[in-house]
Amino acid sequence: MERWQRAQEAELTGWQKQNAWYRAPIQSFLHVLGMHKVAPGDDWNRWWYERFEGYMEIPRRLDRAIELGCGPYTNIRWILQNRTIGSVMCSDPLVHHYLKFDRRWLAAAHARRAILVDEHPIEECPFDKETFDLVVLINVLDHVRDALLCIEVAAGLTKPGGYLVLGQDLTDEADARRTGEDVAHPIRIHHEDLNVRLLTEFSPRFNKVLERAEGRNPEAHYGTYLLIGQKFTKTSS
Repeated sequence: MERWQRAQEAELTGWQKQNAWYRAPIQSFLHVLGMHKVAPGDDWNRWWYERFEGYMEIPRRLDRAIELGCGPYTNIRWILQNRTIGSVMCSDPLVHHYLKFDRRWLAAAHARRAILVDEHPIEECPFDKETFDLVVLINVLDHVRDALLCIEVAAGLTKPGGYLVLGQDLTDEADARRTGEDVAHPIRIHHEDLNVRLLTEFSPRFNKVLERAEGRNPEAHYGTYLLIGQKFTKTSS
């Protein structure tokens, strides 16, 4: 619990600094000059969108969707492009802090009642099993309380025939020794652990492990895991 609280505090402090009123113009200027990799108001969300090839494997019409660990900017905003979703839930333990970032998509979407929000940790998710047609979990598992439990929760929330989108930086023992402690991202994830849990319950519609050089931070991560899986129905499992 203490490790998780430290990670949450580091996460929030970073986003609050990034969203200070005076930083956005500076970030925009640096981004235009090519000196800042990520545009203001984006936590590599466009990068994930491109690596998932525009989320083309996700149906164009869905009833209910949830993004777990949505962060201040969300990946669901990219998934919503050219797609109709009846109800969208953005869930994050820090979500009510993020709603104060009034120049960002999450706050604006919530203000116009386009989304609902939930502040439970994934491990304490209050929603019934098999509730959502789409569950999104991107770049979250390395700073939760219990990564395996979070995978179980995400899989359980997905309806039979529904879709799970999971993206994750991958770290092996050599990476961990080389980079040392990361307060905000203390948990190390390996692709084989994800495959063992997920590919027995989901049919992979899109599944890749990017090589180190293709990742966001090659120094710290040996690869990047990408999965869009469709949950088996009782007759197809």
